[in-house]
Amino acid sequence: MSGDKCLEWNYDHECDCLFVSRIEEYQYEESLEMNCDIIMDFDNLLNPSAFEFLNASKIFKSNNGDLCDIKEIRVHVSINEDLIKIFVDILTPNDKFNAVGKFINDINAPNCEKDMFAS
Repeated sequence: MSGDKCLEWNYDHECDCLFVSRIEEYQYEESLEMNCDIIMDFDNLLNPSAFEFLNASKIFKSNNGDLCDIKEIRVHVSINEDLIKIFVDILTPNDKFNAVGKFINDINAPNCEKDMFAS
């Protein structure tokens, strides 16, 4: 999956929620609430599979109108025995937005580095 065009997304303007997931089917295993506004889903092999950003305009420091016209999303996930880090870049016709999150690896997800994108 690393470096593959493997994501799709859906932004709900009314709820200000951005859902990003792998295009390929996967067997859902569990979700990790990384903080109040970011939820990451893992498949049965504990690979990152989907991301939900609640209050997305706040997370990406944009007005939610910009997020209605996303042209490209890039996600990099880095997991080690202590931390799960997520880096997200969003490209719209008007601007580029990004967010970084670092969270304790309390589900014992295996070490990995994943680059995922969609355009």
